[in-house]
Amino acid sequence: MRTTELVKTAHEYLIYARKSTDDQEHQKNSIEYQVMHCRKFAADLGLRIADYAEDDFCDNGIVQESHTAFKTSGLEISPDGSIQYNIDRPRFQRLVALLASGKFKGVICLCWDRLSRNPHDDAVAKYLHDRGVDIRFVLATYDNSSSGALHMAIDGVFASFYSRNVSEKVTLAIAKLRLEGKRLGKAPIGYLNRGSGNKPLDPARAPVVKKLFELYATGEWSIAQLAQWAKKQGLTSQGKLRKKKSPEGEKAHPVLPRTIELLLHNPFYAGFLRHDGVEYPGAHEPLISRELFDHVQLVHRKRTTSVHYAEELPFCYRGLIRCSCGRSYSPYLQKTYVYYGARCRGACGNPTRNLSEQKIDAVFQKLLGRLHFSEEETACIKENAPQFFAEANTKRNETGLIYEKQRNRLMRDLQYLEDNKIDLLRERAFTPNEISKEMAQLRVELGSLKTKATTLIEVDEQTKLETVLNFSELIISAKSALENADSQKKRHLFTTLFSELVLDNGIVASYSAKPGIEKLLKRPLAKLSALGGSRTPVTRFEV
Repeated sequence: MRTTELVKTAHEYLIYARKSTDDQEHQKNSIEYQVMHCRKFAADLGLRIADYAEDDFCDNGIVQESHTAFKTSGLEISPDGSIQYNIDRPRFQRLVALLASGKFKGVICLCWDRLSRNPHDDAVAKYLHDRGVDIRFVLATYDNSSSGALHMAIDGVFASFYSRNVSEKVTLAIAKLRLEGKRLGKAPIGYLNRGSGNKPLDPARAPVVKKLFELYATGEWSIAQLAQWAKKQGLTSQGKLRKKKSPEGEKAHPVLPRTIELLLHNPFYAGFLRHDGVEYPGAHEPLISRELFDHVQLVHRKRTTSVHYAEELPFCYRGLIRCSCGRSYSPYLQKTYVYYGARCRGACGNPTRNLSEQKIDAVFQKLLGRLHFSEEETACIKENAPQFFAEANTKRNETGLIYEKQRNRLMRDLQYLEDNKIDLLRERAFTPNEISKEMAQLRVELGSLKTKATTLIEVDEQTKLETVLNFSELIISAKSALENADSQKKRHLFTTLFSELVLDNGIVASYSAKPGIEKLLKRPLAKLSALGGSRTPVTRFEV
């Protein structure tokens, strides 16, 4: 758009037309309708419309704006007693400035409620009128008498009432649709837009989005890595509808990390709509379970450290080895050999800040040696297995009863919040945000109990014994195969058993192992600091 050089033209007018975003279907409010009647009004009275254009404001003397019907901006009272009013319509604000400076003779509007939405806007319009600005209305005429002022004041009251009434009706209509589980706006990635009450799953994008939740729930993927993975899967945004149709239509772009983060926090995928901290059941088909969604929120709050890389890694221990001071060992190549170095803090007492990959392999092999059973342990297991499994069955049944009681309690609490949500909000016992958090926490606890309950499935005693002994044999085989395994296989074996090792002077100071593996390492044998040393007799074991 061109920008016309602005000169003082005290005999020309601008046309101002505003379409209320709260009133989509009212014919009177259409921009075309307003401009047409304002032009005809100016032609009939011989009023000249300025040939003026300015980017993001005016074109050929026409100022068009879309804004809500009823909205007030705050007043600021200065210490000297002056009052400042913030005009939140940018084009109306520019119009007021030009008219107040005398650049144009006046402005033409269809009626009062197009220029003003509330008493604050009334004050601005009257201020311009008092400064000699000629404000013309197609549907009304106000003279300079007391009757004209009264007429203007009455129209201002009705305009404010009309704007507020439209806003309230639209608000109620939106609230009704929300209670019906319908989303008015655009559906998120993974769904198609077929109207407010019809958001079907997108067959192309939905499977990828679901996998994003499942990957993040493992705690091994960062947001940035998920974005890289999604890009490789071809996941794109849904594109934005353009006001002016082009041959290209909608244009989609690869998703960004910020898009992935917002996606993972959107309860729409679990079948819910969220507004002002309150969640409503949606009418659309959920893509994931509520338990998975709540677990993802829990993982994000814990800010878990990623140990998984989207790209194939040439270094098997990258991101898995740390110094006792907390710094990570980073891999590097030196004369075709792989080393790991840590840039430790100044106060770190670790004398070994560079380790060869062979040294770390040896430490890993010693840990594997702690996992398989010795001949004495195997004999003890076989001898005490019947008694142990009988005790385990009794304990399992007792634990199952405890889980069932806990589950029933959580279900009752969750159902109580569901049934009495409105009463609790009305009595101000909870805020909407507190209710949402409480319900989310209950669902997380239910999901955790469900996971624990799956470990209580009864298995034949002989099958249990064979599984335990076979696992020990597999560890022995893995220990032998480790010497000839490539980086990818070694990394897979390591991450199956461990999350992280902390080394001090090349010796294991601590470790983060998977729950079952940690129990094996902590069984009553030699201490961790004596890895590779002699074993002590086993008097009791845990499986």
